[in-house]
Amino acid sequence: MAEKIVTQMPLTELWNAHGPLDARRAGNLGETDIERLLRDGSSFVVAETGQPLRWIEEGDRFAFWKAEVKCRLVAPDKDGFHLDDYPGNYCYIAAMWERVSRPPVIVLEKHH
Repeated sequence: MAEKIVTQMPLTELWNAHGPLDARRAGNLGETDIERLLRDGSSFVVAETGQPLRWIEEGDRFAFWKAEVKCRLVAPDKDGFHLDDYPGNYCYIAAMWERVSRPPVIVLEKHH
């Protein structure tokens, strides 16, 4: 079976290798929100149009946050963005997705 790919953003559902997840988008996140969620056990998934969802390994999430995401995060209250304002000319919009009886997932929608 072929891996499902992202066809549109914002996402309307989350999935992993086993199929759809029971998760609902709960709103956009800023830097402080993400740091709190990471400390509380949340994980990252990167959504990029034309690609499968990329789940970041639990042991890599803090390094991924510091090296890749923090400098490219679009503030949740920002009205629009310019790619040339971010390193490598790409950025992320972060959203929290809530799940029943599990820590929320931090979905990073990659724009380039």
